[in-house]
Amino acid sequence: MLKVAVIILSILFIYSVVVELICIIRPTFMLESFFQSVTGDTLAQIQDADYLKAITILDRAMAFYAFMASIAATFILFTAFRKAQKWAWWALLIVGAGGWLWGLIDNLVVGGGIAIPIYSIGTVIFLVGIFLPVKTFFAKPSQQA
Repeated sequence: MLKVAVIILSILFIYSVVVELICIIRPTFMLESFFQSVTGDTLAQIQDADYLKAITILDRAMAFYAFMASIAATFILFTAFRKAQKWAWWALLIVGAGGWLWGLIDNLVVGGGIAIPIYSIGTVIFLVGIFLPVKTFFAKPSQQA
C-alpha cells in the first residue's frame, strides 16, 4: 500500500504544481471567481488600478508559497515517507490538511466558483494518498519470543 500511496501523492503534487503555476502566471485564474463570490463585483469593475495590482500580487505570492510547500512535500515524500517514517506521515498530513482541506472549506463557505472543484479533487486525492498506508506507519510492532 505504501508504494501505491507514493504514486497517488506524486500525482497530487503534480496536480498541485500545475494549479500553482497557473495561479503564478495568471493570478486572476481563481481570484476572479473568489472575488466575485465575496463582493458580487468582477475584477474588471475595480476602479483603482493600484488596488487590483495589490490583490493580484498577493494572490501570486500565495501561489508561490503553495508551490514551495509542494516542492518541500515532494522531498519529504521521496525521502522519509516512502521509507515509512512516522514524522513524514504527520508532516504531509498537517501540510496537506492545512492546504487542501482549508482551501476547500474556505471556498465552500465563500462560494469560490472554479476553486471548489479544484480543491475538491485535490482533497480527495490527498485523503486517499495519506490514509491508504496508515497501517504501514502505525502498525503495532510484532512481539518477539
